[in-house]
Amino acid sequence: MNVYQIIVVICGLIVSAISIFAVIVIARSPYFTRKPLWIIGSLVGFLGLGISWTSPDDLVLLFGISIPVISVFKVLPSGPVIVKIFFPFVAIVALIRHMTFDDEAAG
Repeated sequence: MNVYQIIVVICGLIVSAISIFAVIVIARSPYFTRKPLWIIGSLVGFLGLGISWTSPDDLVLLFGISIPVISVFKVLPSGPVIVKIFFPFVAIVALIRHMTFDDEAAG
């Protein structure tokens, strides 16, 4: 494996864990109003990395929106495999908000 591929795999695991954990926290928390919007927002990625998996020469910074946060697709039947990973900012905000409400409720 190339260094870029390892970076993409590690970032993909971290991003998917953050997104899934945020969805679970939001679903179980009594502090969130409009839970469906928070859950959908936690599954949306905004800024990320991309790589052509079959020829991993460059790691590309991507700007855009993606649902789900990780996308793997093949361009053509004989074309390259593209992997895109987007960071779920709403999930981070939801986790920080949940920790803040827990601190206020405990203190």
